[in-house]
Amino acid sequence: MGRLAIKKEITYFAPIIVTNFLGIMQNRFTQLILALITSLTIFSSCKKEYSPDEPLPDVYTPTVFIGSQNGFAYALDPKTGEKKWEFHTASNIHASPLVMKDWVFITGENGNIFKLDAKKGTLLKTYNVPGQVWATPAGEGDYIYFGAGDNNMYAWDIVADTMEWKSPVGAGVISSAMLYDTCVIFGCNDNKVYALDKEDGGTVWTYSASGVGAFTSSPTFQDTFIYIGNLDGKMYELKVFDGTKIWEYQTGAPIESSPIAYGGNCIFGSNDNKLYCLDVISGTPRWDPLDLHERLVSSPYAYKQVIYVGSYDYNLYAVDIIDGYVKWSKTTKGLIQSSPLVYDNKVIFGGFDKWLYALDPETGDEVWKQNINGLMECSPAVDNLDGKPTNTSSISGNSPY
Repeated sequence: MGRLAIKKEITYFAPIIVTNFLGIMQNRFTQLILALITSLTIFSSCKKEYSPDEPLPDVYTPTVFIGSQNGFAYALDPKTGEKKWEFHTASNIHASPLVMKDWVFITGENGNIFKLDAKKGTLLKTYNVPGQVWATPAGEGDYIYFGAGDNNMYAWDIVADTMEWKSPVGAGVISSAMLYDTCVIFGCNDNKVYALDKEDGGTVWTYSASGVGAFTSSPTFQDTFIYIGNLDGKMYELKVFDGTKIWEYQTGAPIESSPIAYGGNCIFGSNDNKLYCLDVISGTPRWDPLDLHERLVSSPYAYKQVIYVGSYDYNLYAVDIIDGYVKWSKTTKGLIQSSPLVYDNKVIFGGFDKWLYALDPETGDEVWKQNINGLMECSPAVDNLDGKPTNTSSISGNSPY
């Protein structure tokens, strides 16, 4: 075949070949697209459905609170002593913290009471009064009650954040209030015990001790009787309804320790270095007063028939309530003014050696200790997540004793 004929053949068949090739490629591409769509449809139908990516809810556990002369309040894990948060008050903290509802109230000697979120430590409100506040507030319902150095007792509505009333008394108040029925009952530096009406702060009754003294101890009660110590060295039993004195018991020095009423016993320490256990009916000792070598300003705590109390001789003591026998003692490196608390099978207390301790109540063995970096006059309190002010040391008016 000649070159011209071959050229004509190529010219004739080339468009056909190209057209067929493009048709084949287009068909294959279409098949590929359809296969891909089918695969994606199958894959999509098999894809798992996932819930929205939301943060996990916060988990809260019980907390022990303590304050210090360094001006800080601390929230710690009662199981381990690890710090959860801290809050600076810029003032010495003498009074025990108060747990109410979802809040903790921290009291500074500069007259400020701080309302904090108990779980997070964030400041919600600051109350202020003109005088120093040494007394641990007592709480009930929507109100807290506390005395101050400006010679007044206060009632604050902690929900509305407003003052309900203030009632003048004869001197400054160091004693923490006790709440009984419709009354707020507390000691005063004018040597009187006051019972005020919860509703309006009106005086229901007063009791005046004879001689020279002051009621700086916090009162407690059992049945219808009040027990409160005085700087005149006497422990007093009064009727709760009208303040009538039933008996008084003389010790050898001023009583700053707040008493507890436990199983028919009135138990307290004195600055004569002795621990006392009196029969609540007769006002006489159950056993010979126990000499613990130095002043007992710490208020006792009772747990399973054992009394726990701190001494200025640097020791925390565990004393059998039946016979006054010392079961064990734990030596620290500073005097102990802080009152102990038993929670989660641990005796928790602070001292002037700047350590907060947790001990085994049976043996006195150390479970943990945490350096607070400040002297502790303050006594611990616990948030048990029930919103109630019941887990606190006996120096507080909210003590179970």
